[in-house]
Amino acid sequence: VAVCFLIVVTSAGARSSFGAFFNPMREEFGWSFGLTSLAISIGMLVGGFFGPLVGYLLDKLGGRTVFLWGIVLMGASTILLSLTNHILFLIFMFGVVTSMGTAAAGTSAAIAFLARWFRRRRTIAFGLVTAGLSVGGLVMVPFAAYLIQATDWRTAWVVLGAIILGLGFPVTFLLLRNDPKEMG
Repeated sequence: VAVCFLIVVTSAGARSSFGAFFNPMREEFGWSFGLTSLAISIGMLVGGFFGPLVGYLLDKLGGRTVFLWGIVLMGASTILLSLTNHILFLIFMFGVVTSMGTAAAGTSAAIAFLARWFRRRRTIAFGLVTAGLSVGGLVMVPFAAYLIQATDWRTAWVVLGAIILGLGFPVTFLLLRNDPKEMG
């Protein structure tokens, strides 16, 4: 539960942080609100379509593998957002790649994964992991806003991506197991 909570905090937090980047990026490039919002809209669509595939991959490959790939997609694409110079790059990187990573290492995937681990107290486990959505937004969004003010939006994307990779990957790799049987 703790590992899944951490995964959700970083994935939801990084995704929610887009709001802190919205105006600085829009103002630098002169993009309209509607055009910049298109990245978020496409991201929601991609995440929705990718969800069933994530469920299939969880069954076939196991949660650990799916989460690790999701974390790599999210971390790398978040870092690459620092290179944004065109709206199509933003739409592809945030709207497609980051959304695929979020679907693979997000709340729905974590809950599906945890369903294998718990019979009793399942709803408590689900509730704790779902709380990661709020905690991620509560922690990461102000942190991203602070980073943008202290440095710039490009540096802030790199730092967020490094947090996703530097915290999420090793914890997931070292501590997460696909099945309780793997722990005896």
